[in-house]
Amino acid sequence: MSQPWQQQPDGYGQQPQQPGGYGQPQPYGQPQPYGQPQPYGQPPQQGYGYPPAQPQPYGGYPAPPPAGRRSNVPLAIVAALAAAIIAGILYGFIYNGMFDEEKGEFTQISYISLAIGAAVGVGPAFLARGNWGAYLVAAALGLAAAIFGELYGTAMVMSEYIYTGGVDPFTGLEAEKLSGIEVLFQKFGDTWDIWEETNEAANYLFLALAPVGAIALCTGVQRRR
Repeated sequence: MSQPWQQQPDGYGQQPQQPGGYGQPQPYGQPQPYGQPQPYGQPPQQGYGYPPAQPQPYGGYPAPPPAGRRSNVPLAIVAALAAAIIAGILYGFIYNGMFDEEKGEFTQISYISLAIGAAVGVGPAFLARGNWGAYLVAAALGLAAAIFGELYGTAMVMSEYIYTGGVDPFTGLEAEKLSGIEVLFQKFGDTWDIWEETNEAANYLFLALAPVGAIALCTGVQRRR
């Protein structure tokens, strides 16, 4: 009596693989077998409590956010104030040297005020990037430094030619002997009057270049970084 026909094993006694086993493509969205490489452009499988990554155009993933830049406004203002004091004193000596004895007037150089403003703006430009409050403070300090330098230079000229300590030929009285800084603070009204008399309209335009230099430097650094 013949036996019923049975399916023979497929080579070496192994049964044929069933669909959906290892190495077979899985439907989209179904978990892949452990250790199987992911298809190109597909997001990695999530798990272990990590939030799902959001796919970006062209199959990429978002880059980590850049580290924030630190801003130290108080330190920037202190640096601007220190620069204004130093620049104002140096400009005083320069302004004194620009006095013409024969003409009795000062030679005006426009770019000096611009350089003063730029020097004062260095601190806010690098220490308070993007802070317009600090930029405006630097502009005001730059203008103040330029005016202080011219007043100090005028006071030194007055100390050299007026407050020399000699006898006044017109009154016969002995004049006071004062240094430039003493003339500036003790005779501030006289210093201001002489400074105004020796100034021309162009000088006020040159002084306006100091805040322009400070703002220009700050915005220039802001665009580059």
